[in-house]
Amino acid sequence: MTAPIEDVSSLPGKKISDQAENPIGKVKEIFATDDGYPMWVAVELSVGIGEKRIAHVPLARIKDENGELRVPYSQQRIGDAPEVGDGESISAECDRKLRDYYGIDTGDQELRVDNKSYATLVPEESSAATRVEDPSELQTPDADTRTEETRQRLNDPGSSEMRKVTAEDVAHDTQRDDDSDG
Repeated sequence: MTAPIEDVSSLPGKKISDQAENPIGKVKEIFATDDGYPMWVAVELSVGIGEKRIAHVPLARIKDENGELRVPYSQQRIGDAPEVGDGESISAECDRKLRDYYGIDTGDQELRVDNKSYATLVPEESSAATRVEDPSELQTPDADTRTEETRQRLNDPGSSEMRKVTAEDVAHDTQRDDDSDG
């Protein structure tokens, strides 16, 4: 079962896999905006024999799938992510580069409301983010932005009504519309 992250403070040290379940690396740090919203996760990647690199992944895209962390990107895509910041912070300019690279904002427009995903909570404007010293101090955002009406629809999708319509009925209606135009 896929679910949003329940507790962001538990992420450091956990392994992340890509969309094909290939291991990517371990979460090293969390970066939050000035208002305390956790936005980026720094993942340590192995890029060669004895070589390590830090890549930043959007928290909005990380999902818990049966106890394992997954992102909807390939290992290669994460490895090719732009390098940003000095390890302590991510500037607003670098935030924009990461957003553009991962398609944040563009792909999230339809997810802004009535969804249970951190993507609904992604700030619309790029902003600087700083490394969080103590992740236990972070508030995990409630990813459930569904309205009461949406919750009701999930449990009762309503009924449908069958109508008998023939091709003749449709053609007749079309012809009547054409006649009224003239």
